[in-house]
Amino acid sequence: MNGRKWKLDNQKAENIREYLLKMGGEEEKVKNISEKWRVRFSDSTFTFYSTGTLYSTPSNSRDPAVENVWNYIDSIVGSLFTQPTKKFLIGFDETGKGEIIGHMHLVGAIIPSILFSELERIISTADTKKKHNFDYWDTIFRQIANFQNKGLKFIEEKIPPWDIDRYNINKIMDVVYQRILNTFFRDILIEECRIVIDDYGIGETLRRFLNFLAQKGAEIVVSQKADDKYLEARIASLIAKRNREMVIKTINEKEEFKIENLSIGSGNAGDGQTIEWLEKWYKSGKDWLWFIRRSYSSVREIEGKKEEIRKEIPPLNEDLLTECFKQQFNLGKLDIRALSVVCPHCGTASRSVQLINKDDRFIPKCHSCNNTIENLDFTLRYYCGFIIPDSNIINRGLISKALNKKSFFEDFTILIPGIVRFECDTSGGKEEFKRLGKFASIGRIKLKEVGEFRADKFKKLTSQEKDDLIINTCIEYNAILITADNQVKALAVSRNIFTIFV
Repeated sequence: MNGRKWKLDNQKAENIREYLLKMGGEEEKVKNISEKWRVRFSDSTFTFYSTGTLYSTPSNSRDPAVENVWNYIDSIVGSLFTQPTKKFLIGFDETGKGEIIGHMHLVGAIIPSILFSELERIISTADTKKKHNFDYWDTIFRQIANFQNKGLKFIEEKIPPWDIDRYNINKIMDVVYQRILNTFFRDILIEECRIVIDDYGIGETLRRFLNFLAQKGAEIVVSQKADDKYLEARIASLIAKRNREMVIKTINEKEEFKIENLSIGSGNAGDGQTIEWLEKWYKSGKDWLWFIRRSYSSVREIEGKKEEIRKEIPPLNEDLLTECFKQQFNLGKLDIRALSVVCPHCGTASRSVQLINKDDRFIPKCHSCNNTIENLDFTLRYYCGFIIPDSNIINRGLISKALNKKSFFEDFTILIPGIVRFECDTSGGKEEFKRLGKFASIGRIKLKEVGEFRADKFKKLTSQEKDDLIINTCIEYNAILITADNQVKALAVSRNIFTIFV
């Protein structure tokens, strides 16, 4: 059982104090000037603060009497959050925007409104505005995650440090949030949703899309500090913070990222440990590590640089995408079978591109004219985001080779179907999974196992049936297929699956 927290005025607080005493509570001495009163009831302590916050500690015995008091307080005070107005509540928030290190984490969360009260009880005591360690966020996250089998879903995307350094990221955020919404709309009706977005400076493209959704019957809320008012935004905020702190924790624990036995700390510009680490690393003459945001003033001051940084428009080249895909995308539909890429050189629209391995840097080329398709990885990463490799790719270790040179696959979500895991039960496959796991642990990619794993079933399948399983998984998750097998490529393209051929 978690504790509870409410915001209320002095009169309501006094009424609650009297109720607690009437029900057998015992008044205790306040411990500091910020406390106005304390009442011990069963094994929970109720404390009212001068800020107008009433906090009840958890009842470790799970005493129903404490639960009854909480219900009584709820009836007087009401909810911390805006009550549900639609069947489904979708919230967005991000974290890490102002930090010196690491990715920016963007999360969209959807909750059925019937879960509102249960989730509010878990969330109400969480303080998302203060800095906490990973264990704090992880404890709350695990409680939230228990509701996934009841309909709660969330999708996380990340913007890497080098994109944050170089580009105005609001356009990227617009595309990512629209893609997450389109993914949610595969399973629910637009008119059944309330959509809440913390206003980061939304661009015209996303605003047009939100207006379209409003015309279809969705309720749209774009608000600053949305996570203070809307449970769905608070949940998105908590998940984003937990996932960022998990990466920061991993970075701090790795010996290769320490200098003079000093780890990097929280990554916040106000953290003395972080600044000390930056100064020592710079003085050592080593190149900045991949997770350092070099455009930030704290880093530039250490380097002695004073010139102003001008951010570029991100190279999200929509001209590389066919009109069919863009129209579907703007109608709230994300379908990998609508994706084709238009070569900017010859104008050919194709459902596949070829990746040329040049010194382990993978370069996308047009099948027709053999010219390089610039910014294709950047565009596909934010418009699609998911890649499924077949066993040929995994066993050859191609993805980790590319990641070692920070090319193409950076920040994609790599989905591993059960059949691919089965076929990669080899020394090469196991080593590649280990390498990919390392990249995932520090946030370079996301790695996710999908689908069932049934070795007894897989052993009986023909090659065609195994390939069909992979293709069907691409359709289910709207994922791009990457293969080095001509037969698999031909099958995928015949099923309208966009394919990257190595």
